[in-house]
Amino acid sequence: MEILRLPPYPIVTTWDVPLATTSYVISIEDLVDHSVDTVTVTSNANKKITYTIPQSKLEYDRKFSFRIKTTSGVLVVDSNLDIIRPYVDPSKLGTTASEIAEYKMLELVARSIIDSHIVDGFYNEKHIVQTVGLGTDLFPIWEDINKVLKVYENNELVYDVNDATVGEYKYVVTLDNSSVQRVEVDQYNRFESRPVRLPVSPGNLAFYGYAGADFPEGFDYVLVLDIGYKAVPADIEYATTVLIDDLKCGKLDYYKRYVTSYNTDQFKIQFDKMSFNGTGNMIVDKILEKYKKSITKIGII
Repeated sequence: MEILRLPPYPIVTTWDVPLATTSYVISIEDLVDHSVDTVTVTSNANKKITYTIPQSKLEYDRKFSFRIKTTSGVLVVDSNLDIIRPYVDPSKLGTTASEIAEYKMLELVARSIIDSHIVDGFYNEKHIVQTVGLGTDLFPIWEDINKVLKVYENNELVYDVNDATVGEYKYVVTLDNSSVQRVEVDQYNRFESRPVRLPVSPGNLAFYGYAGADFPEGFDYVLVLDIGYKAVPADIEYATTVLIDDLKCGKLDYYKRYVTSYNTDQFKIQFDKMSFNGTGNMIVDKILEKYKKSITKIGII
């Protein structure tokens, strides 16, 4: 089941179960951090149960594994629960309930077409990065980060954006949104790269050597990050609306768009190669072109 992450909140979902007026246990697993919540509910006389999505699960675009079991452990529902912000609000495109339902399905198709060309899409998600320290004061991140939510250092929680009592330091995103850094109050000269290692020489008065880095080399880190688009770009909303209109009016029929040659003898038709590369609408293709990345995953060539 896909739920559109749109106000007003809360959002209530309805599920069919085998028995009426019977207790069931709902198990919701977050597919990002694999945390599991359980809720016990009772079905009504129509063999349906309702699950109200809490506000904490509506902050980001998220995907859950949704299972319903009897109190004895028998699995009766095994489904998905995708909470996704649409690229355009279907309720703004239709007026009646049937029209809104139709636009909801068309928006899903249009969004899927766009996502097939822009791999990361235009979502706002909670993302986990697990890696090791580089011996620097800046922790470069490949994704487009908005905020640091949690930091684990050597399996110990050292920062939680929602709990000021956790840890001694605050971790934030650098001004260019490329790295994570630890907040330092006084004057501080950051290691942007790992310093050259020199022999450490204790003198007669005191120890002499380099100060430690904020992210020491070899330390294990787990970063929970807020990444992606806080709002859908206006041109993507327009592109989605254009695709929805094309779908509704049948304008995406490829035989009407990319035919370069047509012979009446046995109906020989030749299509342009663009029929397999684009969305079916040249304007939408041009809008999406600026969002495409030549490198989608960091690595060594």
